[in-house]
Amino acid sequence: MVTLLTENYEGEIPNQEELNVWANEYGQTFPVLSDSDSVVNRFTPRGEVSLPSHSLIGVAGEVLVADGDVEESDIVAALP
Repeated sequence: MVTLLTENYEGEIPNQEELNVWANEYGQTFPVLSDSDSVVNRFTPRGEVSLPSHSLIGVAGEVLVADGDVEESDIVAALP
């Protein structure tokens, strides 16, 4: 699991310090990354996404759920 932040409070790409502050503030125990190349938009059917958004990427990099509801059963089914 990762958290992908697309922008900071100023609407800009977050830097590493901002990512670390956010991760610490919310007690994240998994990687927090920025989306400097707007990769998240490539996973949605129409190239747009409402935030927060959930997508499930499989082991081989295939998109299993794009901008939708990810259930625990989806995650378990995607595990090798």
